[in-house]
Amino acid sequence: MEVLDLIKNRFSPYAFTDKKMTEQDLLTLFDAAGKAASAFNEQPWRFIYALRQDEVEFKVIQECLVEGNQGWTGGVSALVIAVVSENYAKNGNKNTVAKHDLGLAVGNLTLQASAMGIYLHQMAGIIPQNCIDKLNIPEGFEPVTAIALGYYDGESEIKEKKAVDEIAFKGTWK
Repeated sequence: MEVLDLIKNRFSPYAFTDKKMTEQDLLTLFDAAGKAASAFNEQPWRFIYALRQDEVEFKVIQECLVEGNQGWTGGVSALVIAVVSENYAKNGNKNTVAKHDLGLAVGNLTLQASAMGIYLHQMAGIIPQNCIDKLNIPEGFEPVTAIALGYYDGESEIKEKKAVDEIAFKGTWK
């Protein structure tokens, strides 16, 4: 069986068209994210978002990005800050897999976006304290990454990935 085209053709552009995204489309992506598996099914992720047409909110989220990311994200359709809960609601213990669970949620979001013709570019380049202060993130939650979303109509920028035998080892590390 072949890897799904939605997965094979995924890439992260830096240039997007000026097409606006609807809030309903964005909520569909978050709904897909919400279907991801998580420890105790707690869904420790939260998403704070702004559509480009909501200029004030969009600018505030842009100010949470490092300078290098602020420049190229001005024309994207939406910006998202991904946040995790640091502790389990169930027992108050530290949630050591919250970022793993966030990754699964963003994986679902990515596949749903691909199916809808939406591209995304994930960024580690955020200013966590700006996120906390400007977006009113409460204590016990940690901003982790940002996501730029939009539409792309250029040439594919798919880069060569590592071979399976470089990332998966049977029995022991090789």
